Amino acid sequence: MAQLVPYSFDSAALPETGPEMVTDTVQGVHFTVPAHHREWILEKIESWFDGRDEIILVDTGISSKQGLGFITLEWEYREIDRLFLAILRDDELVDDYCMYEREEE
Repeated sequence: MAQLVPYSFDSAALPETGPEMVTDTVQGVHFTVPAHHREWILEKIESWFDGRDEIILVDTGISSKQGLGFITLEWEYREIDRLFLAILRDDELVDDYCMYEREEE
């Protein structure tokens, strides 16, 4: 079956998708991956979003119960990149993910 999204964590770079401005909110995404892939995926994300000051790494680590790797990112005053969400949805390395939105503190 052909891949629906032509990008994955194997992609060297992502095109900037121009996320829309969001007023007074922070949007975030929390996702889990196999623990042995977490560092590699984190390095990939850091290279993709280098220079994008609105994207913040909130936390990363290994879960206590199932031993899954997790990464939590937030986008200040912007929507989460749609292409990034498509990668989270379609890439086989991602076990699960959730999005959230909160008011700026």
